[in-house]
Amino acid sequence: ATAAVNVARVVGAGAMPGSVRPEQAVPTIQRPLPPIPPEASRPDPDGKQPITLLLFYQYVEPMWTEKESSAALKHVLALGKEHAICGRGRLAREGLNCTLSGSAADIRAFCQALRDWKPDLFGETDFKLTDGLPNTKRFKALTVRKTEELVAYGLAGERAPTLQGSSAKHVDAIEYHELLKQPDTVVIDVRNAYESAIGHFQPPAGGATLLDPKMRNSREFPKWISDESTKAALKGKKVLMYCTGGIRCERATALLDQMQKAEPSFNVEDITMVRGGVERYMRTFPEGGFWKGKNYLFDRRFEQVPEAKASDALAADVESCCCVCSRPWAEYRGQHKCAGLLPPPTRVCAVPVLVCTGCQPAAAADPPSLRCPLCQEGYVAPQARPALGGRREEAAPLPADPRPAKRARPLAPPSSRLFVGGLPYL
Repeated sequence: ATAAVNVARVVGAGAMPGSVRPEQAVPTIQRPLPPIPPEASRPDPDGKQPITLLLFYQYVEPMWTEKESSAALKHVLALGKEHAICGRGRLAREGLNCTLSGSAADIRAFCQALRDWKPDLFGETDFKLTDGLPNTKRFKALTVRKTEELVAYGLAGERAPTLQGSSAKHVDAIEYHELLKQPDTVVIDVRNAYESAIGHFQPPAGGATLLDPKMRNSREFPKWISDESTKAALKGKKVLMYCTGGIRCERATALLDQMQKAEPSFNVEDITMVRGGVERYMRTFPEGGFWKGKNYLFDRRFEQVPEAKASDALAADVESCCCVCSRPWAEYRGQHKCAGLLPPPTRVCAVPVLVCTGCQPAAAADPPSLRCPLCQEGYVAPQARPALGGRREEAAPLPADPRPAKRARPLAPPSSRLFVGGLPYL
């Protein structure tokens, strides 16, 4: 009902009805899973059946004990085997995060099995299904790793900001679209800079202001958001956040809420995230809405684009470029990494870099020459941790890396190119 009201407002504001799919904005929380569409059972010319991709996460509060989390890992793996599911996931005391593939029927049976196992927990899960994908996009095995955190913010255990006690709000894609039009609003991309480089929200003129955290990894986010310059940009503003599927925003919005409660002189007007992330927004607005470029994905699709957007319009959206020849480019292929040097304990940057087809041989022949946009401009992230109960903490030094140092060049001089983007797993 909410999505229907919101789409009426969008259409009334001038958007064409066909450019909005309100049913795609509705999460599967406490709802039946979508029926299997015809294309999910239609074999390809080689006779291979299509697959369904499943993305989901679920936080647990209060957290599982070690014994409970070990039992949960064993049970999830058993369900995966029973239903012929492949893919990868992370399980921690704080919950479960998975990207999985299987047949349309098996994926739905797996989701229902999770709901049957723990109805109060997985009844609240937004299972995002993509049916009818080529069989080549199937994962080859099921791997679920046990980790300290679902997203590596460095806020495990008692340091994790509470979700249940947070005042941050979830809104659907259509309402989020409207919020992007609002003045006195900032929108934060809670992803890594290499993801933001190939696609990000571009709010309309007079609307929200996009802030770029320039993160190489998720551990940098708590330090960036607690930096005094960031807090000055957020103070008194409505704050929107987004990520690929929502999981990174859960802790990020809760962290900002906890920061303002711990520091009365710092406050924001509102904290909001889009439910289902960019993935659900792009399904809701198949022509792109306020999204510009591609949505970086951590599965065998590699990226998501607005399905109804013309190819020439997609090409015009490209702001990123090959790190070797600087021609416009927005496809990560070849697993090339940045060799820029950073202060200890990080040492080598090692984030993915863009290399065009023509420069693949040159990049493979000289890996130490490759630089990401952040290293090209000489950017180093803030180092202080957020104040959650008083004093700001300096980052504790990590143990020295016992491996021999890799050969790498010094940081390049600042680049004249402007790095445009926003702000790491689902």
